[in-house]
Amino acid sequence: MSSGAVLPPLLNVICWYLGECEFYHVTGYWIIPPNVDVTLYYAPEEEDKVQVIFAITFGRPRDLHTGEVVYTDGVGFWHRGKGMKLHWDPIVESIIGVVYPHITPVTKRDYFEIRFLNRTDRTVVIDVSLWVFEYSKEAYEEFVKMVRGLANMLKRFSDAEALRGREATALPSR
Repeated sequence: MSSGAVLPPLLNVICWYLGECEFYHVTGYWIIPPNVDVTLYYAPEEEDKVQVIFAITFGRPRDLHTGEVVYTDGVGFWHRGKGMKLHWDPIVESIIGVVYPHITPVTKRDYFEIRFLNRTDRTVVIDVSLWVFEYSKEAYEEFVKMVRGLANMLKRFSDAEALRGREATALPSR
C-alpha cells in the first residue's frame, strides 16, 4: 500500500531552493516481538544541526512469519517531539496508507521518539520513513524569523477592523 505523495511545507521548499537547508528521508524496518517495546530515538548526529520532520509514512504492518497484514489496536506507538505532546497511535488503517504530517524540529538534545508496543502473540514488522529538512542552527533561526514575520504580516492583513479603517482613509471621497 502506497502512502501517496509526500508534500513538503512550502516555506521549507523555499529555504531548500535558496540553499539554506537539505532534504532527505530516513527509512527503517522494525521487528517488534510479542509483548516487547521497541524504541526509536531520532536526532541529528551534529550538535549544530536542526532537522524538521515534516512527515512520517508507515508501511503495512505484517506478521513476520506469515506475511499477513496486521491491523490491530494491540500494536501501536507512543511518540513525542518538540511542540508535540506524548500520545498514542494504534496501528490501524487510518494511520497506515496516509502521509502522517508533522512539523517537529529535532536537535541532538531534543530528539524525536517513537516507542512501538506489541501486545499481541505475533511478531510484527513495519517499515517507517521520516521525511526531513536539515538546517544549520543559524539557518534554522533565520527560517523561524521568516515564518514568524510572515505569520505576523498575515495576521495584520486578516484583522478585518484594521483593514476597514485603512480602506476608509485610502478611498477618495465622492
